[in-house]
Amino acid sequence: MAAPIPPLLLLLLLLCQASAYKLSDRPTLKYGTAWKKDATADLVYKAIKSGFRGVGDGWTAAARDLGLDRKDIWIQTKFSGLGAHDPNNVPYDKDAPLEDRVRQSLKKSLENLQTDYIDSWVMHGPEDSWDNHWKVWKTMESAVDEGKVLQLGMSNVYRFEDVQWAYEHARIKPKVIQNRFYADSGHDVEIRAFCKENDIEYQSFWTLTANPDAYRHQAALELAEKKALTPEGLFYAFCMAIGISPMDGTTNEMHMKEDIQLVDRIRSGEQIFKNSEELAIVGNALGTPEWNAEDEL
Repeated sequence: MAAPIPPLLLLLLLLCQASAYKLSDRPTLKYGTAWKKDATADLVYKAIKSGFRGVGDGWTAAARDLGLDRKDIWIQTKFSGLGAHDPNNVPYDKDAPLEDRVRQSLKKSLENLQTDYIDSWVMHGPEDSWDNHWKVWKTMESAVDEGKVLQLGMSNVYRFEDVQWAYEHARIKPKVIQNRFYADSGHDVEIRAFCKENDIEYQSFWTLTANPDAYRHQAALELAEKKALTPEGLFYAFCMAIGISPMDGTTNEMHMKEDIQLVDRIRSGEQIFKNSEELAIVGNALGTPEWNAEDEL
């Protein structure tokens, strides 16, 4: 039986119908299991069966049923500092040097996920100093050198200057920025532009929860009906249209299948938003002064 997954271990499933993740596949929807705790394995299984490609305790059973190999799965997880963990469930020696905590965390993730490599390893949040940031990051870089990790990323970084500084001074550049997509950060307009310029995938979480006004107003509801989408599906389509890969955390199997169908439509070449005017129906309701439909296309 696999070891239990720590509560804050973020597990992601990439929608990819036939192969593991490729840069050309983005943006896309990813299935995230943060905070799902004991339900993780079952939800992962359902997500994979619905069309996502999965990780965690559930991925091996679903992969066996569907005839999938490890190469058909794209796995992303995180290194999280002490402040992000339940004090009673820390996946490393909290008294060890910071670099050792990072190594121990990766070892535990590989064991829990039943794999010998991670496709994408993300730093959960900023450390308390740049010195400690680089201790963590350089240790993560060494895991790439050793072939245990294929790419790195950062999460919960909302100052453009911090993203830019970390990118410019890293030996191995971050390929993922994962942030809460909400009004308080101005929806990361500047950060997302930087990501586009530097081939970094911008992943959003809290995507639906933080933005109901953008997809629940009358014009958006009418557009969703016209496009044969739910309001939530319309907002996911909006995010992908402007280059965002949303984290999909639904626990509803029907919604999983609806989300898969949306990505299938986009992958088949359908342009959900026909022009900037349609895009603006959603975007203008975000409440972000710096947002401009023409800039996002």
